[in-house]
Amino acid sequence: MRWRSRALRLAALAAVPLALALAVLGLDVLHVQRALEGDDIRFEAAPRRQAALWSSLDVVPGRPAARLLGVDDDLAYRRTLATFARVEPGKVEIYGPELENLRGKVQLELTQRSAEDTNPVRRAQLLNFLAAMSLERFSADPVESNATLRKAIHTLRSAVETDPGNADAKLNLELALRNAKAADLPGTDPTGGSAEGTISGQGRSGSGY
Repeated sequence: MRWRSRALRLAALAAVPLALALAVLGLDVLHVQRALEGDDIRFEAAPRRQAALWSSLDVVPGRPAARLLGVDDDLAYRRTLATFARVEPGKVEIYGPELENLRGKVQLELTQRSAEDTNPVRRAQLLNFLAAMSLERFSADPVESNATLRKAIHTLRSAVETDPGNADAKLNLELALRNAKAADLPGTDPTGGSAEGTISGQGRSGSGY
């Protein structure tokens, strides 16, 4: 009986730090969720005027709460959108070499993330933004211009196939196909169906979470 009593006391002592660790983890989970929501709100309010969003969510070293919640893919997606917002076609607020360097970075991020992200909604939106960036590039060379348009159409078709509910990708595809028809590009006829989406045809950079 004595050994059984001692075992119970040892078990009780071991349970105390475990309970404390679980309590701390629970608080850190709440902190991560609140910090994530707060940064989302700040980004939605001013997507091109924010910096260092979604970078300091955890309190406990080692990021146990973030790993438990599985938010790393979500964070990577959000950060890519935040960078895209600074070079979004028709809405840029920076110019010159800084803009060109940032555009190159964004295109690389969009390409990598759209290939790696397993979430169809996020992947389709990333593909949509990637096509929008390529369509922004103007070339006086008709061969280069047509090649860019074909590539954008292929990217947008992939976006629509990945997420048929992405209205922005559908609208962008319809517009790109009409441009291709005007340029007499074979095999790129419009679908003929109606499309609804953001007027810009590029989507809202804060959408798609």
